[in-house]
Amino acid sequence: MPRSGRVAVLLNANAKRVTSAVRRSFERITPSEDLFFSRSLDEAASFSSEIIQRRYDVVLTGGGDGTLVQTLNLLLGAVDKHSRGLHRPKLPDIGILRLGTGNALAFATGAGHPIEDALAVLSGDVPRARPLSLVEEADSGQVHPFASLGYDAALLNDYLDCCTHVTSPAGKQMMKSVAGYFYALFAKTIPADLRAPAPSVRVVATGRASMLDPVTDEEIPLQTGTTLFEGCAKNVMWGTAPYYGFKMMVLPFAERRSDRFHLRVSTVSIPYLLGHLAGLWRGTLRTPRILDFLVEGARIESSVPLPYQTGGDGRGYRSSLEISLSPRTFRVLDRLPRAA
Repeated sequence: MPRSGRVAVLLNANAKRVTSAVRRSFERITPSEDLFFSRSLDEAASFSSEIIQRRYDVVLTGGGDGTLVQTLNLLLGAVDKHSRGLHRPKLPDIGILRLGTGNALAFATGAGHPIEDALAVLSGDVPRARPLSLVEEADSGQVHPFASLGYDAALLNDYLDCCTHVTSPAGKQMMKSVAGYFYALFAKTIPADLRAPAPSVRVVATGRASMLDPVTDEEIPLQTGTTLFEGCAKNVMWGTAPYYGFKMMVLPFAERRSDRFHLRVSTVSIPYLLGHLAGLWRGTLRTPRILDFLVEGARIESSVPLPYQTGGDGRGYRSSLEISLSPRTFRVLDRLPRAA
């Protein structure tokens, strides 16, 4: 059962959908001492520390998947900061408000109208909480629910670049929807992808792993240290949450096991994916050219630096990366019906 008690609302004041009207709505329904609008990373870190010190039971947060990932990491950092010896403050349960563009994690937890969801929780109607496993970077210790190296991270970079060059009101509105991503895809990502040769990529399992049969979806156990893939690849993605933005189920096996995360290696081109977009969106696309694994950890190496994103936020370029299932987990409020 979810813990009951004090509820904090932590929002990214710079998020596109956190408008002045949205802000006024939250100010009407939330006690002022429990409402936090962050305008910078430093302010978000300070608020996260205050939330941990005050021992809130639930934090409602919104502003996009990138904002959520940032919030999770800041809360973990605040717990580390305020730990004393064997005593570690409890992490609050997380309620995800649908206030971003793609809303991957909001969809994964059945989030509805953000004001209505927040009002329900603030009134005591708290959905059940379930564990949310996360993937952790070995070098930084940062956690995330989904990430990738390759063309979908390139698309994210192209989308953000296109957003800065669109000036008309109609164009700006378009860029807030899925149409904006398709505009960036055809204007920049596909031309660049067709010009550049696929890099050489190597993926090695650093813990227990299994491969998923592309026909039956059954698990085939593999040994620790197995080279999962070696060759030319366009994209490597992984995560513990099934969706990217707009409810696109690109990691359909992410929630199959709580002790592993889904890692997917793609050797297909973007035009191929567009030709099979319905299956990709529903999570039913299967081909021997898209390899699926369930792993505890992996080391990824590329012959050239690849665009990198975590939680929908660009993280520059990486030619090597080691990731593993994090021992640290959150509980998220979940309105979706699930099997017991």
